Amino acid sequence: MKREFLGDSYDAVKRMWCEVLAPWAPLYAELQFFPDEQLRRDFTKLTGIQMLTDKPKGNYSILNDPDTGIIMPGAQNPKVTSAHVTIDFIASQLPTKKGCRCVITFDQSDYRNSGQSREEQRRAKMCRLADEGLRCFYYVSHAPFLFAASDAEAMEEL
Repeated sequence: MKREFLGDSYDAVKRMWCEVLAPWAPLYAELQFFPDEQLRRDFTKLTGIQMLTDKPKGNYSILNDPDTGIIMPGAQNPKVTSAHVTIDFIASQLPTKKGCRCVITFDQSDYRNSGQSREEQRRAKMCRLADEGLRCFYYVSHAPFLFAASDAEAMEEL
């Protein structure tokens, strides 16, 4: 998350996710996408989303907020940065035991030289998560997000 984008319309959508998920599995933001403490405080004040510092008690959800989005499966040397997140990283956030009910990842990435449309790219990412035994769907709007859950029950509730 870059400071210059704090307060944009994407943050209004994130605030909505925070409010909608609060009674089911409160939403926490993954720290590594927020480079400094002041940005973390400002983001929390604006969206209501607390930072994930320890595993919360009870059910919870995680927001990954990279600057760009999710790296395509099969990319060379994929790594998680402030700009990008990997499918493996998302899968690692969803344990099969109680606790993390879903992971929401901001994804406006578009790999224009991939030979795939945005829809095909999204489908490839969802298929890769399905290969890990996870359930997922995209919320597609001006602010696209990938939702992933570890089981059918959590996906149904979501």
